[in-house]
Amino acid sequence: MRTVRTPPIGSGAGRRTLVLAALLALWAALFIGTGPAAAHAAPPAARGTPPAADGKGKTAVATTGSDVMARVNGHPILRRDFDLAVQIQFRGRRDPVGLKELEAIRDKVLEGLIENELLYQKAVKSEAAVPDADVETEFQKMKESFATSDVFSAALKKNGFGEAEIKDQLRRTLLVTRFVDRQVVGKIDVSEEDVRRYYDQNPAEVNRKEAVRLAQILVRVFPDDPPQARATAREKIEAILKEVKSGGDFADLARKYSDDRETRGGDGTGWVARGKGPPPIERIAFALQPGQTSDVIESRLGFHILKVLEKRSEGPIPYDQAKKAIRTKLVARERVGKIRAYVDELKEQARIERGPKATS
Repeated sequence: MRTVRTPPIGSGAGRRTLVLAALLALWAALFIGTGPAAAHAAPPAARGTPPAADGKGKTAVATTGSDVMARVNGHPILRRDFDLAVQIQFRGRRDPVGLKELEAIRDKVLEGLIENELLYQKAVKSEAAVPDADVETEFQKMKESFATSDVFSAALKKNGFGEAEIKDQLRRTLLVTRFVDRQVVGKIDVSEEDVRRYYDQNPAEVNRKEAVRLAQILVRVFPDDPPQARATAREKIEAILKEVKSGGDFADLARKYSDDRETRGGDGTGWVARGKGPPPIERIAFALQPGQTSDVIESRLGFHILKVLEKRSEGPIPYDQAKKAIRTKLVARERVGKIRAYVDELKEQARIERGPKATS
């Protein structure tokens, strides 16, 4: 159970990986149960598989044998999609990866793409077409998760995606998610007794670390920005700091200036547990008292001004505060079991070719 949410100040991955991260969200959404609103895009669909534009596939993309990693009932899983999914698995990692771990992750990624394709093939036969309006709604949510429309467009361009392709992936996401929710998972009931039992039997999971809740103003700077852009950003954050020190309302200034979309809501970035935040942020955050603000802090995301909203000490989470997250975890666990059993059954019935067999 996750009881502390690390805020965006330590989780940004830069322009190049934002779209990539979104494109791997479907598989997690299906298993965790976050639903289509949270799954902004499917894992890269095999481009030999037609998009679910009208609920039925009609066109196929020509492929050569060397492009194909696997075939699922004749439909190819392309090397491009496989390589992209593997790349996403390693985003943000700085430590070296051993050969055995790399092979294990590659195998896991390929199986995930195969299983996603199996679910898609069933969904396209069973579910009604996804309305264009639903696709557009999800597309706008995805777009709004970026700082600006220009940043979103740049991310698409850098990663070789067009808006039409993203919308095809979104349509696929919605189709598969609705199929899984309605025909595979169904209703899941978790009793109060189940939740209480889990709370009593897992004390380590309901113990939280010392943490601080922050608000921030972020002026973003990307690693590939030129020196002049960094200098301009520094001037901007220094001017904002002057407004803060002159008595300006921090929430209002965050809404007005911050490049962090979540912060612009004025409610802060959430709780940062000790040991879980970026060192430059954490060191200063825990040194401040509630109500105090920091000077300018520089990180790999840009320039920050922090305000501590509240602090809490280490200790067990009260049951009333923990039970919602426990219930969510228990529902997710049962959901995983149902989907796993269904996918295993599909795999037994499917014609799946991997490696050299799939290229012929």
